[in-house]
Amino acid sequence: MSRQVKIGAVGCGVVASAYYFPFLMDHPEADLVAVCDLDEQRVKDCQRLFGAREGYTDYFEMLEKADIEAVWILTGPGTHKLFSIAAAKAGKHILLQKPMATTKADADAIQAAVKEAGVKCLVEPSQQSPLQRPFPKLRSLVKDGALGDPYWFSFIWTGPDHDNGGLGHNPYGAAAFLNKESGGMLYDYAYGPSQIVSMFGACKSVMAMSALQMPSRQIVPESDYTDYLAKATDPWDANYWDAVVKAPKTDACTMEAPDTYNILYEMHSGWIGMFHVGRPFHPIPKGVRSGAMEVFGTEGNIYFDPRPGIMATVYSTKQDMLENPDENGWMDIGKEGDLSKGKWPKPTPGGFNYYHESSRLMCDAILNDTPILIDEDWGAHINEMLTGAQESAETGKKYMMKTTVDW
Repeated sequence: MSRQVKIGAVGCGVVASAYYFPFLMDHPEADLVAVCDLDEQRVKDCQRLFGAREGYTDYFEMLEKADIEAVWILTGPGTHKLFSIAAAKAGKHILLQKPMATTKADADAIQAAVKEAGVKCLVEPSQQSPLQRPFPKLRSLVKDGALGDPYWFSFIWTGPDHDNGGLGHNPYGAAAFLNKESGGMLYDYAYGPSQIVSMFGACKSVMAMSALQMPSRQIVPESDYTDYLAKATDPWDANYWDAVVKAPKTDACTMEAPDTYNILYEMHSGWIGMFHVGRPFHPIPKGVRSGAMEVFGTEGNIYFDPRPGIMATVYSTKQDMLENPDENGWMDIGKEGDLSKGKWPKPTPGGFNYYHESSRLMCDAILNDTPILIDEDWGAHINEMLTGAQESAETGKKYMMKTTVDW
């Protein structure tokens, strides 16, 4: 067997147990040496399920004592600056769950620490980034002029057509999604800016309006996840998100940040468009478009399409730029895996699971010393599109971006 990357993970929450740990447990290039969480029971259960040899309740003790070369930081946004800088100073490579941070200053500090230490850093999400098909192909079509001159785009994120409705908010995890330290709903949606930059290149300016429409909410108690994990026996079937949507929401929670944003992004390439953050509270009819981007140019359009097996559909008056368009001039681009079902099985040929793909890429980059496209510079730019929206909404002024990416 080739050398394995020795990994320590901090945060034994839902994304860890449902997504990252099962993959790291099985991936031939990964060695999940240690797991860490403030909750000792969660640590023990993650060791039992996923085979980590060491367990810690103190992150800094894990950095000091565990024989690891990389850290998967899977904790709430408020811890990212402290944990990332400590990892970089300890010479550990970093996979950082989104969002990178909840302030530009914190993102800048992480970026600087990574560069000073010379470690590798991957900032999630890899989904809706240049790492996921079909974005490189679509980006090329846009850059090469298949859509003509820029007109506008819109991205309204409502989520898939769940039978249980759009959830209204994350039904669990106030510290990750709802309280002030988490930044609120806006910072859970790094996917939007990532997709926009993947399509149109770097962002130039941001204007936004926000509101807190539903401050009082009911959520599932924290203890429910701990109990769920303690009862889990199959490491590939420990996805709490499948269970939490049906769990009683018995804890009162006050939303401490805006829960809806309308954001206008101006891109250096000339494109302008809108990104909406928020979720509906009631079911979306089956078959209705949701959570999709629409792009309109003077010579063509792109629709991100929820049809089975299709991720994007392209029309252009320049038919020679399309591959095998149908009789009406449309070209369909298939998607890798169906991410709309809430299921995250073992990796399958052609499937895309961003937690798995990011972990695979990170291990490969460490073992082969290859660059990471969605690195600290990419992450800082995506993050500034979120912090800039927050600042614009608070001040009523246009925010001019300070960071950039070459893509």
